[in-house]
Amino acid sequence: MDSTRISTQVSVKHCSLCQGDTEYYCYKCRQDLCFQCKKLHVIDLSTKHHIVTSYTEKMKYPPKPVKTLKSQDPKQVISARSQDSNNHEMCVMPFTEYKPHKFIPPVWLSPLERSELQRQQYSRRIYDLRGETIYYRSVLLEGLRHDRETGHEAVTIRGQTKAEMRGQGLKDLIEEVLAGDLKDRCIIQKTRMTRHMSKLLRYYHRFEQLSETMETRPFKFLRIMTRKHSPRKDDMKTIITMLVNLMKEIRLVPSGIPRQAGVEDLLTLLSSPVVQKSLSVTGVKYCSHISCVTPDRVWVSDVNNLILTDTATGKQLHSVEHSLHSDFGKHTVNCDSELIYIDEDKNINKLSSDMKTTTTLIKYTDKTWEPRCVYCSPSSGDLLVGMCREDTDTGKVMRYDNTGKRQQTIPHDDNTPHDLYERPYYVTENNNGDVLVSDFYRGAVVVTSGEGVHRFSYTGPPSGSGLFYPHGICTDVMSHILVSDSYTHTVQMLDRDGQFLSYVLTRQTPGMDYRPYGLSYDVTTHAVCVGSLNNNTMSVCRYINRHLHLADEREYDCDSDEEQTQAGM
Repeated sequence: MDSTRISTQVSVKHCSLCQGDTEYYCYKCRQDLCFQCKKLHVIDLSTKHHIVTSYTEKMKYPPKPVKTLKSQDPKQVISARSQDSNNHEMCVMPFTEYKPHKFIPPVWLSPLERSELQRQQYSRRIYDLRGETIYYRSVLLEGLRHDRETGHEAVTIRGQTKAEMRGQGLKDLIEEVLAGDLKDRCIIQKTRMTRHMSKLLRYYHRFEQLSETMETRPFKFLRIMTRKHSPRKDDMKTIITMLVNLMKEIRLVPSGIPRQAGVEDLLTLLSSPVVQKSLSVTGVKYCSHISCVTPDRVWVSDVNNLILTDTATGKQLHSVEHSLHSDFGKHTVNCDSELIYIDEDKNINKLSSDMKTTTTLIKYTDKTWEPRCVYCSPSSGDLLVGMCREDTDTGKVMRYDNTGKRQQTIPHDDNTPHDLYERPYYVTENNNGDVLVSDFYRGAVVVTSGEGVHRFSYTGPPSGSGLFYPHGICTDVMSHILVSDSYTHTVQMLDRDGQFLSYVLTRQTPGMDYRPYGLSYDVTTHAVCVGSLNNNTMSVCRYINRHLHLADEREYDCDSDEEQTQAGM
């Protein structure tokens, strides 16, 4: 071996999670990712909100602080990049709703600043593409492959019967035409029709004579038969035309709806729930009720306070004055991220998403019934308001539309007991339209159908202590019912029919050293926010995970374009 020959070694950067080659980088985790790990990273419920970019873009355009312009609306600032002396980290701020419109950055900005503002403008769309669209595509891909392998069998079975019937009809018609001379058959048919017409005419004259005697109306349907009919002379050309038309009718017609992924294909329950994080909420003494706005922002209340909290830091972002002095479900959030709450005058108000405009939706006029809790249906936008009468310990639920017009009263008929509720303190709605009320005084979760008919009342698990103190209540995308029990210090999960399934949180759960009180389900991350009765602690618990249907082939050619869009916009 030549001693002058220089031996060199090339160091290849490997993925932080496996031995694959590094192609992507996550700013949140500060990890290098290969292609497969990146696909898992952006769709996993715990990391899908992380910012992942291609390693080429990371090295070419390192993150730098973006100057905040005076003319820029603070609400449109979705994320900002910050860089310290030791590492690069992406600081993720709350996402706002994407509204497509043309965005023209100011001309005096540098190209990097212009691209960063554009990325902020389209961050919600990017977020949905990364965490939802790509995931659904990979899930549906498995079903489409199965359809491709078995679809021809379904098509054959579905179309075989009709094709055989039409084919047999054509065969019979051709055999009938070729069975004898067409002209002779037409003469025979004409003779038969002439005889039949003569017979009908005789009956007609007989009935006409009877009708004149009995002074009744003649049978009008016989008049039709007096018209002159001539047998149709079919020739071979007509027969061929009929055959062609019948052949045209034999076609495959698509039926059904496009394939959609069901909940059972997308989500599954974890064997043991995980408390992702716990934080101290500034501005409240305890967390009696929680309403999720985004994964980064929630409304939290106690008896006197109602504040908007940053879930990353626990700091107060906004507060509402003059809310109802109650530690129950006195607020909710609609689909437009607007707060709906009960004020100290017992009116139901709506606070705009920019925290500037307050509108009264329902004026408190009936002094005999006091509103205690409110919930906005995400499907219909209706408001469910739990009310009670202190003097009689009876309650009811009123349904209003999004303008405050009364729609329904529960209970409403003789089939449902009018002492169904004592004091409805929390109210929510399930995916099947059921109305759920957490009634602490009755010690039960009372469930009625959307029409107001009582379905069941849950009074605790079968093997429980016999005492049940329900407080916060919510439902998830799988129609499970979650309710907190302040007596056993647990969060219990039921199915939609009220059957106990499991404990989501117990005293033995790490990090759960308090009594659960308020509950709120986040539809974006499929996690539940749990508030404490003892202190101002709020925990984020994940008990649902996604099925990871990922193809082994490197088939998504648009992924690289999508990643470059994230890094370069």
